[in-house]
Amino acid sequence: MSKRVFMLLYDIDVNKGGITSVILSRSAELSNRYGYDVDLVSLDYKSNYDEIRAKLTKDGRLSPKVDILNVHNYYRDKNCSGYMKDEQRENYKAVSILEEKGYYVQDNEYEENHFARYFQNGQYIKYKKWSKDGYLTHIDYFDENRNRVSREEFHKGGYIYRKIYFDLISNKPKEEQHFTKDGFCFLSKWLNHKNGKIQKIFLFNRITKQVNEFKNNKEFHVHWLNELCREQTEKPFLICDGVGSASKVLSMDPKVAYRIYTVHTNHFDAPHEFGSPIKKDHVTLLKNLKNEEALVVLTESQKKDIVKQFGDYKNVYVIPNFITPITNYKLNRIPHLVTMIARYHPEKGIDEAIMAFEKVVKEVPDAIFEIYGHGEDEDRLRRIISELHLEKNVFLKGYTTRIGEVLGRTNVTILTSQFEGFNVVSLESMACNIPVISYDVKYGMSDIIKDGETGYLVSKGDQSALASRIIEILKNPKKVKTMGKAAHDYVLSKFSKEAVCQQWITLFDQLENNN
Repeated sequence: MSKRVFMLLYDIDVNKGGITSVILSRSAELSNRYGYDVDLVSLDYKSNYDEIRAKLTKDGRLSPKVDILNVHNYYRDKNCSGYMKDEQRENYKAVSILEEKGYYVQDNEYEENHFARYFQNGQYIKYKKWSKDGYLTHIDYFDENRNRVSREEFHKGGYIYRKIYFDLISNKPKEEQHFTKDGFCFLSKWLNHKNGKIQKIFLFNRITKQVNEFKNNKEFHVHWLNELCREQTEKPFLICDGVGSASKVLSMDPKVAYRIYTVHTNHFDAPHEFGSPIKKDHVTLLKNLKNEEALVVLTESQKKDIVKQFGDYKNVYVIPNFITPITNYKLNRIPHLVTMIARYHPEKGIDEAIMAFEKVVKEVPDAIFEIYGHGEDEDRLRRIISELHLEKNVFLKGYTTRIGEVLGRTNVTILTSQFEGFNVVSLESMACNIPVISYDVKYGMSDIIKDGETGYLVSKGDQSALASRIIEILKNPKKVKTMGKAAHDYVLSKFSKEAVCQQWITLFDQLENNN
């Protein structure tokens, strides 16, 4: 019987890299090559996990052998006794049309913005919203004083997925009800309408009529994780890949799973060096180190820092991320093109890269800098580009899944993060024969880049040094090829799938033997 492995991340989505990419690759490799029965586990609420799963599978990121288990979908499926009822289908058919009998309809916004308002004898009754592809997403209902009373949210399959009830004064949610495909309410969440925090959660069992009450999401999620693990024939491995969920995993029954915790990034707050404050979301995980079966970090230097500060309990393991060679790339370098792939977030230091590129353009006027990603910092970055008059040289390209195509065009990728854990994009670049220029930050960049051989390391914040190295690369195409080849050979030998997966398997075996 194959061993059961769960990999926990709070939410999983299509347009996510970083940790999401790591667990997608790790789950595929352990499942496809080594025969483990692996599933991903998420705790958030989304109505479209079926679509997310299908898209990730179609894109080749999620193995067909690996499923995504979500807490809401688990209990929705568990409490569903069959298919949609005929009256549900008839109701959706009736309400999903624009011109509904018995109402005066304001429909002038329908074509462009996909919504309409419905009136009876002058009174505003409801508001309908459709998706761009034409399915009804929700209906808001109003009382005689024009206060929003409730919302019905529809699944693409045509049934009510969730109902939300609103406080009449604040217009904020005060209760959520979640439904199965055949109309059974399996979950109710009571909310404080002033701050949005959960007051109580009620879980309903359709068969036994039992009602479980929880004070908060943590209690609810711990209950599910225990139930999920108890269902397994043999004690499973649960890898907690999101530090925000560590407190929930710590609160589980220790007998139901081998619990493995991971740290994917620098655990220090600014300035991100030893002695700095611990990041708030890492405090619980690290202060409970002595009670944990295993903590996995990505580099020896991070292990040393953690052991030095929190104690050596012989339970901290170093397992780096492996590189998945990109097969759909073809080197067709565009002269003087530089690339960055990163979230548009202040901690990624993209503003510093842009300012350094101003210096590059003075030496190499036709140099181009393409930045792929998305995030909250986009507007600020556009202003910086405009203020520096770099509109013809620096371009924010948005999120991409075509990593191979992007890397095949460039000469060098750069990284200006204020901190890192173990940058996967740098590994991917090097595997595609692309050298990397990076700030030398904790942790991992000095483990990935051999300075002067596979790329360059520069001191954090040294924009002049960064610009100088970029200029050097752009003016020496032969160096690009030489460094790129060295980078390719280095990462594929040190961070291969086989080597890294074997470290995971060794850890699994060790935990079983310790038990």
